[in-house]
Amino acid sequence: DFSLRSWSLSKQLAMAKLGEETVSQDGAPRPPTVLELLGIAGDFSHLTRSDPFHVRKLGSTYRTEIRAGITTFLAMAYILPVNSGMLSIAIPGLKEELVCATALSACVGCVLMGVLSNYPFMLAPGMGTNAFFTFSVVLGRGLPWQAALAAVFVAANIFVLLSVTGLRTLMVRLFPAGIKDSIGAGVGLFLAFIAFQSAEGMGISIANPATLVALNPLGADEYDAAKIWLSLVVLMVTAALFAMKMPGAPLIGIIFGTAVCWIEGAARGEAGSVFGYPFGSKGDRSVFGFHIYVPQGVVAAPSIAGLAGALWEGFGAATDPATAGDFWAAVATFCYTDLLDSSGTFLAVAKVAGLTDSRGNLPLARQNMAFLADALSSVFGGMLGVSTVATYVESSAGVADGAKTGLAAIVTGICFALAIFFAPLVSAIPPLASGPILCLLGGLMFGSVRGIDWDDLEESLPAFLAMITMPFTFSIGYGIIVGLFAWVIIQLLLVPHRLIQGVHPFVRFRALWDAAWIDGQAEDKTDVPVGASDAQAEPIVV
Repeated sequence: DFSLRSWSLSKQLAMAKLGEETVSQDGAPRPPTVLELLGIAGDFSHLTRSDPFHVRKLGSTYRTEIRAGITTFLAMAYILPVNSGMLSIAIPGLKEELVCATALSACVGCVLMGVLSNYPFMLAPGMGTNAFFTFSVVLGRGLPWQAALAAVFVAANIFVLLSVTGLRTLMVRLFPAGIKDSIGAGVGLFLAFIAFQSAEGMGISIANPATLVALNPLGADEYDAAKIWLSLVVLMVTAALFAMKMPGAPLIGIIFGTAVCWIEGAARGEAGSVFGYPFGSKGDRSVFGFHIYVPQGVVAAPSIAGLAGALWEGFGAATDPATAGDFWAAVATFCYTDLLDSSGTFLAVAKVAGLTDSRGNLPLARQNMAFLADALSSVFGGMLGVSTVATYVESSAGVADGAKTGLAAIVTGICFALAIFFAPLVSAIPPLASGPILCLLGGLMFGSVRGIDWDDLEESLPAFLAMITMPFTFSIGYGIIVGLFAWVIIQLLLVPHRLIQGVHPFVRFRALWDAAWIDGQAEDKTDVPVGASDAQAEPIVV
């Protein structure tokens, strides 16, 4: 009787918490095939001459997909100055080359995602991992940047292996529901924390020995105040554009802030500009690295000389006794950071786009190819000289504009390729224009907390810990680990209570494990539009 009752409760939790089982054409639950479980099988039915990318089948049009791809590029274009600016802290003197490498890796990632998975997910070097690359591996551990790129390359190849064998898919499917929903919010807090800092942000926060952080002075006699006030104006203008649901609102905000900075710099010159960098220089032009953001040209021949292939110079650190420990520690850290950060962002994007089933999963065949595209993009990115390439939450902008297929991702990739030729302009975009965008995107991502059942403390407390750990430890991966450990420990501590209640002691473990092997067929929900909320897509379970 105990076994039957506990099994019944386990199945009820699997159905109510994680969604209904997907049924095949004969009405029975469809188990995934062996090849799907191994991550080898893919669904390439969209590669057809009669209906490329299933545009008509999914109720879209080529005009809609092209427009949505361009819209997503406008929402993601900020990554070119932001990523190149952050990585240039660790890789000095190659900012224009970093702009080119960022655009090229984004182009390859978007095209791979569109062709392999047919999902409207767009990729570019990840904001979390580029911060980890710069501040933890290069500046923190002291590894040469060439060795750091070699570590990225090794970790990315391990990443490919995990994707091909299906281990990555299984791991992500075993995330508790609350943890899945908290990842997007935690990443949002992490981006907002970066946006408040001075390196590539608005400079609102400064270090304080007593309170760790404090407000940067905003008085009229403070040199840095002008940059902060302009960044706040950009923040408000862009927020208003978001509220108006205007396509390309982030790019419009960047253009506005950049135009003001360029005009002021061109009119006054470096000697008289009030927008000089870095923060803390107090306008002293003799400070090392003092500069203003004014373009030195418009068009330039693409070049990644000195950057692409530099990783081969760094493999010596893997065997050098002085650096081998740090190198392999970086590889191990990149492995779990890439795995958790990229998978977490992928889940957040899929959730926002409404492409997951009621369990938060995607169809295995397409999910495997999406993960493989993500992993291969990271390999290519490491060879070009950038950090891990990941799926971006701005993909939801394209979905909101009607994107339903991978054609939109390919269009975004083409836009990134065209942007390569304007590297001088892009590299002159100031942090005061791009930092506010990070803050607003953090706010948009924070909306994923709506999916957390806050009344279920077994799910909500670990989710909360995962969420706040990300900004407080400056690591998305640490946040996921803390949340998972908290969830497991709470479940173990509840074992005696469940035994007394006559419930199976590992009822939630069993429910989670059972649901991991059910394949979701998102395309079978013909009456639910892409982008619909979970409340719309999820049936009532009686």
